[in-house]
Amino acid sequence: CCCTHVPGLSNSPNSTSSGFSSEESVVRSFYSEFGISLDGYSRLQQAVYWDGPDRSITNVSTSTSPAHTTFNIENLKESFQTGEELFVTVHAKDFDSKSKSYGGDFFQAKLFWSKTKASVFGEVVDLLNGSYSVHFLLPWVGEAQVAVRLIHSSEAVQVLKRHRDTDSDRVYFNGFYEGPGPNKTRLSEAVMCNVKWDKNGLEHMGTGDCCCEYKDPRTEEIWRCQRPKSLPCSARVYHSMGGYRNRLLSTLAIR
Repeated sequence: CCCTHVPGLSNSPNSTSSGFSSEESVVRSFYSEFGISLDGYSRLQQAVYWDGPDRSITNVSTSTSPAHTTFNIENLKESFQTGEELFVTVHAKDFDSKSKSYGGDFFQAKLFWSKTKASVFGEVVDLLNGSYSVHFLLPWVGEAQVAVRLIHSSEAVQVLKRHRDTDSDRVYFNGFYEGPGPNKTRLSEAVMCNVKWDKNGLEHMGTGDCCCEYKDPRTEEIWRCQRPKSLPCSARVYHSMGGYRNRLLSTLAIR
């Protein structure tokens, strides 16, 4: 975490395409089932795009170091007016103090003043070259400091993304089933459930008739539960939060 002081603040006086391939048509049809066009999906992908290392990382010293990373306030002056903008540039460096050439770091930037307990977060923009632009709006009268904190290095983000994609079922739910049993008994079973999605973790239960599926009539989202051993799919009563799996910590511990 880095921190620097900003001079005093005072009140401002005046605050086309002609056709589609068969493969593209299949993709468009797939996303249309979820109520989104391929173009809309592409825009969403661009909006959430997160840069990352442009090479394989084999040494931790090449990851972003919070101790060596620096930032500077652009066009710093003795005083600012409230409502003005403050711009900060962050320069990411690794543990050998070498400048990073790619983005993807998760930085958090804050403008604050402890005496008045005032604070506001800045908008961090990844410039995709190892530098980051931060934009603050100056909202109060008085003094202020800027603090920049590295939440996750770009290398750590890649690890988290990989586990998000391959272990997306680390949050799971329980489905509860009840129904009549033999000799006027009452049966109850609890099974694992989750949203049906690629690699959601339920595939290891088997294929074909392994699971019960329930479609939301409004969103058409499919909820999937492992098939109970003694009760039909229609015997589902309710579901609840199941728990979390610490696969990331377990994997790192094994390594």
